[in-house]
Amino acid sequence: IYDMLEAGPSGKDGVSSILLSAPDFDDDFALWAGPVFSMLEACVSAASAESQVGIVCFHPMYATPDGTSWGGFGQMHSVPRLRGWLDEQDGALSGELSDDEVAAGGAWQRRTPHAVINVLRAEQLAIAEGRRQTGSLYTDNIRKLVGKVVGVGSSKLAEDLERERSML
Repeated sequence: IYDMLEAGPSGKDGVSSILLSAPDFDDDFALWAGPVFSMLEACVSAASAESQVGIVCFHPMYATPDGTSWGGFGQMHSVPRLRGWLDEQDGALSGELSDDEVAAGGAWQRRTPHAVINVLRAEQLAIAEGRRQTGSLYTDNIRKLVGKVVGVGSSKLAEDLERERSML
């Protein structure tokens, strides 16, 4: 991470992010979302690097926080927040999806064949947040992933994820 920061954000030698695949954590989402992510955040904090580094985690069993019993971790939004954006952006879509389907639509946005840590420059996260309309982005993604009319569907997504996991 130090080398990423020293190289700078642009140019031939610049480094914009680091992706670390951690397949040993693939089958333990609770460990990944709890102690592992907490340690990553603590390291960034201990180095006083919050203004320089952001961490986003992905996992094959990623679960969307329910907003009550589990607050979640990282950059993901809870089911109540996702539901609110759906209500604002597309009431018809919101009306056709159960909370479980909304949770699945949120989770599929953070699922990867293996546990992955993406270490980004903090300014890149800020730029991305500033450029997008978050509610609209999540609504569009949920529609494409689990929407009844045009969505891929959780069954197909799960099948594809398992196929990709078995390739490695």
